[in-house]
Amino acid sequence: MNVLDIIHKADKYIDSLETSEGFKLFERSEISPFARCFVIFNKSLIKKNDWLKIREQQLINDLNLDLYNIYQKMIINNIDWRSNKFFLQLFSFTLSSLNILNGQLNDQNMEILKKILDIDLKKVFREKQVHQGAAKSGNYSMFFAIFNIYANNYLKIDRSKQIHEWIEFNCSSINSNGFWGKENKMDYKQFQNGYHQYEIFEYLKMEKIPWDLAAKKTLLMSDRYGHFAPWPGGGACYDYDAIFILTSKFVNDISQEKVLIKTLKNIINSQNFDGGFCESKYMNNNLIIRFLDIIKHIISQPRNFRFRSLFINLNLLRNKHRNIITHWTKKHRKWDDSNAWDTFFRLSTIYRICNRLNFKEKDLFKINNFPGIG
Repeated sequence: MNVLDIIHKADKYIDSLETSEGFKLFERSEISPFARCFVIFNKSLIKKNDWLKIREQQLINDLNLDLYNIYQKMIINNIDWRSNKFFLQLFSFTLSSLNILNGQLNDQNMEILKKILDIDLKKVFREKQVHQGAAKSGNYSMFFAIFNIYANNYLKIDRSKQIHEWIEFNCSSINSNGFWGKENKMDYKQFQNGYHQYEIFEYLKMEKIPWDLAAKKTLLMSDRYGHFAPWPGGGACYDYDAIFILTSKFVNDISQEKVLIKTLKNIINSQNFDGGFCESKYMNNNLIIRFLDIIKHIISQPRNFRFRSLFINLNLLRNKHRNIITHWTKKHRKWDDSNAWDTFFRLSTIYRICNRLNFKEKDLFKINNFPGIG
């Protein structure tokens, strides 16, 4: 296992995404403010401090400028930015990036943050159905945790009441699987959505959360290759979300080591030739090969998840799912396209496993001590 070689190849790939105009998410995409954040995340994770230092002030300026320009466009187009995932996600990623660069919000963006802090947390969480584990609700829960923790810890604005409200609301609605939602049976959505709250729980050092329960239920979702997505080859987010929970310092030994080693091996083997990582190498094959891969994948899964996985995969065979569509770029990426986002998550997963198993390779990485994914 040569993690240093993997990092070197990934770094060369990340370098290829920098242009004179900005940063691309993947080779064919246009420049994107999200891509800039993901490049910063990657460079920080693999300790490319010189790269960051040289560009520090320019990156800080560009992060602030893009955030404010997007805010202005939303105001002009009468878009409610307070509940807009695109804007809140970019704001969260911007804060994480600024923390890496030892930078701050400019005065204009600071005023936007103050408006966000005026939002009624419980009202937003009920509207987004956080307590019911609705799709994307975990994202919103994490966004507002980030804003309040940042204001409290970094700006010294007292948000202890709101942070307590966040904790109380999320803790009071945990279900029998350790996540959120009405379903008693474990499913992919629960850990993939609920991971976001656990990210904040870990940052806040909250031990009295059902960590072991959530980890045991998540471990059930692994296929025989150590992947946690419903489709062949795993998924950068699905695998990371699961591994994050399984490797937390608050989770005891629940016989997860064997799965962690399989996950590590298969992720390392999934690095693309260009050095980047993708969502899945198997999802852009021709229809016949892909269908055979789906059958193999379903057989590799625990029996009680096979029907649900089959349903998801049959849906993904439809032509409209041949590309991955996000709000980060106008151009859609293919499932096997290397990109800065999946590269960051794959490298982060490698780190989490090495750290949990106390492999020496853990020292090749540096974690951004900041709430949230970044």
